[in-house]
Amino acid sequence: MRVEEPERDVERTATLPPLQLEAHESWLPSEHPLHRPRHGSRQLMALICAAVFFVVPALTLAIGARPAEFENHKLAAFPSPLAGWGFFTGLPDWAVDHLPFRDMAIRGVDRISRGVFGEPSPFDQRKGPVQAPPFAPPTQGGTSSAPGLAEPPIAAGFPKVIEGKDGWLYYGFDVQGKCRPLRSLDEVIGNLIRLRTAVEASGRRFVLVVPPDKTTVVPEHLPDTFVGQSCAAARSEEFWRRVRTEAGALDLLDSVLQISKVDGRPPYHQLDTHWDDRGAIMMVRQVAEDLEPGVSAGWQIQPERTAEAAADLPKLIGRGGRNVGQLYSLAPDGGRDRTRQPLDDLRSPVRLQSTAGAGVVTTPVGVLADSFLLPASRYLPAAFSDIDMVYYTSLTGDGALDALNVLVDSDVVVVEAVERNLASGIAPIVNPAVVDLIANELAHNPRR
Repeated sequence: MRVEEPERDVERTATLPPLQLEAHESWLPSEHPLHRPRHGSRQLMALICAAVFFVVPALTLAIGARPAEFENHKLAAFPSPLAGWGFFTGLPDWAVDHLPFRDMAIRGVDRISRGVFGEPSPFDQRKGPVQAPPFAPPTQGGTSSAPGLAEPPIAAGFPKVIEGKDGWLYYGFDVQGKCRPLRSLDEVIGNLIRLRTAVEASGRRFVLVVPPDKTTVVPEHLPDTFVGQSCAAARSEEFWRRVRTEAGALDLLDSVLQISKVDGRPPYHQLDTHWDDRGAIMMVRQVAEDLEPGVSAGWQIQPERTAEAAADLPKLIGRGGRNVGQLYSLAPDGGRDRTRQPLDDLRSPVRLQSTAGAGVVTTPVGVLADSFLLPASRYLPAAFSDIDMVYYTSLTGDGALDALNVLVDSDVVVVEAVERNLASGIAPIVNPAVVDLIANELAHNPRR
């Protein structure tokens, strides 16, 4: 059976010029199937939108308008033209951060989402997790916040912020990190034990302090149900049992709970993931007592003044909020107050020295810490005459050698790490490679 082929449009085909590889599609006749105008209506609209997107922030800056830092990161800087392709890849972040009235637009969308759908609007969380801002009086020129601590991305179903009862906010990673941990508890506890063994083998003392998560200490304001509720509680319970009995951590959990009972309110801010100065002083005292029992017997601690600082959690959901709390004076000998302005960054080592005296620990101390140490840095110079501190995240970057020197120059190594960073296994100090790095450095520099 013969199948007839469809007739071809010989005349049309014959009139079309051959396609040359170097020819642009816009050069072809309009009836050519591969013809594409160089600037079609869609392309033109896209170019106009791009121009508006990038030019408007520049124009608003030129007339004096300034974008608001309402999220948990500093505004992106204008990329350098010398950065090559980095100039073009950096433009979107700069333009987004500097869009005029962006903060008002995001808050408006959130209000609509809550009013219409009964749930918060999802926010762009491209700029990392919470790191503690120092809870201290604002300094001239404004407050600054500490750098972000690299954490795994938010897992499906887990919110960045848990909105609790009575206006309380909780950091979602408190829960997610325990339900989706990077390492097992066996690995976490095992590496903490290895770290202790390495430090003590070098002739130094080792002290482990773990500030509890706000979700652990103040669960009464959490929602009745939330994602990860049961798995987080189970891992937290096991973590606290094992970190105290097996890793030998100081018992800050019971001490924090005792503050809540005595004062009638927990030592955590309602809109922040960190504790207040009561928790910070308690930690300083507990470390000092562990090193020299009875050293704090003559301490005089008195309320000094209230202070205000930006809360970290509202920024993650496009809101604003302030912490207001009590600052204290600390006179270790019962006389002169020896507190200082708290630090706001420990990416590079900071050494604080003061004169020795009654109620002061004189042993050189090196501290690997996270953001929970920042409010304590107000009181550390009053309690320790020689203390050197750095973020433990510095052990994995270009500043690793400087961070290791903090430990080499000390007689006591103190490791402070918040519950969520240990229970989830993300803290570098429970990374076997980092433990090996510390162990090797201290073994080559024993303290006798």
